[in-house]
Amino acid sequence: MEADFVIIGSGSAGSAMAYRLSEDGKYSVLVLEYGGTDAGPLIQMPGA
Repeated sequence: MEADFVIIGSGSAGSAMAYRLSEDGKYSVLVLEYGGTDAGPLIQMPGA
């Protein structure tokens, strides 16, 4: 696998950066993200 840019841990800023780098198709971007489990009760609870 080859990419012009690798973004590790995207978050909101990394996602925006990946979008801006890849929007014209000139560059290829690889985004690597690792999220934890979503099994916690507060994560599963819908917002008010």
